[in-house]
Amino acid sequence: MIDSAIESLEHEWEQDTGFFGLMRQGRLCGKGLSRVLTILDGISLDNSEYINRKLVEILWYIPTFMIWQKSRLISVNEQEFESAITEITNRLEDILGVP
Repeated sequence: MIDSAIESLEHEWEQDTGFFGLMRQGRLCGKGLSRVLTILDGISLDNSEYINRKLVEILWYIPTFMIWQKSRLISVNEQEFESAITEITNRLEDILGVP
């Protein structure tokens, strides 16, 4: 399950088709956001297991990357963008927890 989620998230970084790849080009893709949220919803970790390093590497970077891309986005509703960041951050908190 985790390996599949990692692979799916890595595809979202592809330049021409992935949610994050398109964001680098200034586009916020609603279908891509839905895909990412679905992937994140499928990740479940119990308290006793170690977290896969590659998974953490991908997950922690997402909100930071999105904030960095904000100035690149073309014709995107700011409220829609902020909502996307919030949705993803909430999913990450569910997966990784908060201090």
